[in-house]
Amino acid sequence: MAELLNRSRGLAEGVVVMICPVLLALALNLVDLNGDVYGHGVPIPLITMAGFTLITGICPLLACCFFERFLGLGVSPIPVTTSLATLSSCCLVVLACLIAQFIVSKSIFVTVGVICGILVLVRTVCYYVHDTRNDVGREYTTDMHSVLDESHEFLTSVTGILFLGFEGLALNGHGQTGRKGEELVGYISFIVCTFGVCLMFLEMTPPPCFAVHRHGSQEERSEGEQQIVCLTLVLDCIMAVGIFVLLLVVMLKLTPLEFALWVLLPPAVSFGQLPVLVALKGNTQDEQESRPASLELTKATFTGFLAVSVTAISNASPSKLTRFFLLLSSMAIGFGLSWRLLTQINIRSGLAGCVSSAHVSSAAKLASFCAHLCIVIATVLFVVMAGKASGK
Repeated sequence: MAELLNRSRGLAEGVVVMICPVLLALALNLVDLNGDVYGHGVPIPLITMAGFTLITGICPLLACCFFERFLGLGVSPIPVTTSLATLSSCCLVVLACLIAQFIVSKSIFVTVGVICGILVLVRTVCYYVHDTRNDVGREYTTDMHSVLDESHEFLTSVTGILFLGFEGLALNGHGQTGRKGEELVGYISFIVCTFGVCLMFLEMTPPPCFAVHRHGSQEERSEGEQQIVCLTLVLDCIMAVGIFVLLLVVMLKLTPLEFALWVLLPPAVSFGQLPVLVALKGNTQDEQESRPASLELTKATFTGFLAVSVTAISNASPSKLTRFFLLLSSMAIGFGLSWRLLTQINIRSGLAGCVSSAHVSSAAKLASFCAHLCIVIATVLFVVMAGKASGK
């Protein structure tokens, strides 16, 4: 119950981050809805779907809190929560397609929307038709739930921020100018956001085929836990690659090639030092526990990067100060994501066979230091940018 509550809370927080900014911008008339980009008048279907998606995203958490009071009566919140999570995921895909119509060609957003919708529905059918008939006496261990909770938090956090940037592109009218650079950023943002929603949903309703019998052997439990580690590793890596591709495309649009390629330095440094540590020091026997790094600083930096880049994309020649800020903030995001991944259970478990936890902790500490250093420098640049803007 506690694990379901945690993932429902993560879904609610992610949906609030995704939906509230666009509703706020429309409610306060911060967007010119009478221009050529949006047509005339308020897009009622978009506002209606945004509000409905926000409600359905919060309802799973409310259901968990409600059923928590009746645990002694044997009432399970899983069917209700799963149904609401399915509805919320479908609404998020539809909402993404409604937003994408302003910046993405119809064939693209219809194709991606149909594919993601089918993935969500297939997973739902499998859950109710197959999984519920074959999970008698089977359950997830505490370690399995810990891995899923950490991975689900990672996916919801980054998908929420990417959704925010995608909405910013749409509300600023990008993609309607015919510029290939702007269209490419919009395409990648849309694809990563929609598939991020599918990955979130998959971890909200993880396949019980990985569960183990409550009276099973230790070997069976270890095998099941390793399968969950592999599943979350694949999902997290897919999302991380999508983020770095988006960062690289944005930087290529706004900066020269030699500038943009620095975006790839953080993961190369963070993960590339592991084989070096093994070669120089060997694998130690000291096991070090680690809590997953907070994503709050990374999310704040990501928000700043998206806010500046969305504005700069429409500017044919952003200033050098803007370019350096985008470079430092993108590197801070890269180091922050690497720091988070290096402190997650699935990464540490996946590397346990070849790299000791002491080396992984050392790499995580370096990624943390570099992330905070880049954030400090980016903050200074941002203050200078604000000072220059106020002096105009």
